[in-house]
Amino acid sequence: MRKAFLFAAAVILVSLPAAPAWAWGCSGHEIVALIAHQELQQLDKHHRTQVLAEVERLLALQDRNYPHRYCGDLNLDAMAFWATWADDHRSLDPRTGPWHYWDIPLSQSSAASADQFCAEGCVVKALESEIAILRDKTRPDAERSTALLYVLHFVGDMHQPLHEEDNGDRGGNCVPVSFLNHATEQRSNGGYSPNLHGMWDTELVETIGGIDRKSPGASGQVTAFAERLSQEDKALIGRSAKAPVDIVGWANQTHQVARTVAYADLQPPVAPVAAERACSDAEALYFGQHEIAGATYVAAATPTVEQQLSLAGARLADVLYTSLR
Repeated sequence: MRKAFLFAAAVILVSLPAAPAWAWGCSGHEIVALIAHQELQQLDKHHRTQVLAEVERLLALQDRNYPHRYCGDLNLDAMAFWATWADDHRSLDPRTGPWHYWDIPLSQSSAASADQFCAEGCVVKALESEIAILRDKTRPDAERSTALLYVLHFVGDMHQPLHEEDNGDRGGNCVPVSFLNHATEQRSNGGYSPNLHGMWDTELVETIGGIDRKSPGASGQVTAFAERLSQEDKALIGRSAKAPVDIVGWANQTHQVARTVAYADLQPPVAPVAAERACSDAEALYFGQHEIAGATYVAAATPTVEQQLSLAGARLADVLYTSLR
C-alpha cells in the first residue's frame, strides 16, 4: 500500500522558475527515465538480454555538451540526462512543437483515435514514427540515436495529463492558478505564473517529491523520489513494463486523468468549454474566478501524479525493451 502523503505547506517551499511549459519539467522527465532504467535492468537480468547496454551505446553517440540546454546537469545516468533534450531541441526546430502533445478536447469522454486532433502532428503519431526508426537496425546509428532521444521524452510527455487535452486554453497554459502560498501573477513577457499546465509540469512533482533543484542535494532528491516510486509501485511497474505497447490507449487513459482530476479538483472546478477562444480571454476569465490549487488539491492529486510518473517509467521501459531486444 502506498504510504499516505503527509503535506505541510509551511515546510515545503515551492520554487517557481520562469521556465517554458514542458511536460513534467526537468525533474519529472528525469524521474521517468530513472524508473525506466531500473526496470530495464530487471528485464535484462530476467531474460539475459542486453537492452540497457544498447540504449547506453546509442546515447553515447550524442554530444553531452550540446548548446541551449535548459535543465541543469545533475550528473544522473545517461537516460535521465537525455530525457529532456527534445524540449531544448524544439526551440531550434519549431516544427517538432506539436509532437509533444495531443489536443483531445476536454469535453470528449470517449476514446480518441490516432487520426483525430492531429492535423499538425501530435505525440502519438510522433512516438509511433520515432519508435519505428529506433527499431529499424538498417537505419544509421545516428538516426536511431536521435529517435531514442525523442522516445525518452515523448513517453513522459504523453503521461502528463495537460498534454493530452485542450479546453480552449492551450492545455491549461491559459488558466491562472494560485498554487499553495504563491498567488498567480502576470509575467512581464505575458501569461500568468503559476498556471495549470506549468503547475502539473513542475510544481506538483517537485512539491510531492520534496525536490529543490536549486539546492546542492537536488540530484539525491530526484533519485530518492524515483527510487521510492519504484518500490511503492513495484507491482504496477512490473505489470506495465510487460504489457503490450498501446500508445493511443495510454494517451487516452491520461486524457481521462485531465478530465477527472486536473481540472475537476480545482476550486472552483473548471468545466469543459464548447468552443475555442483566445488565450487572453481564457486568462481573463480564470483570473477573475480566482482558481486555487491549495493543500487539498495537492493531497488529492498526489496519488495521480505518482501513478502517472510510475506508469510513464514502466511504459518507457516497455517501449525500449520491445524495440531493442
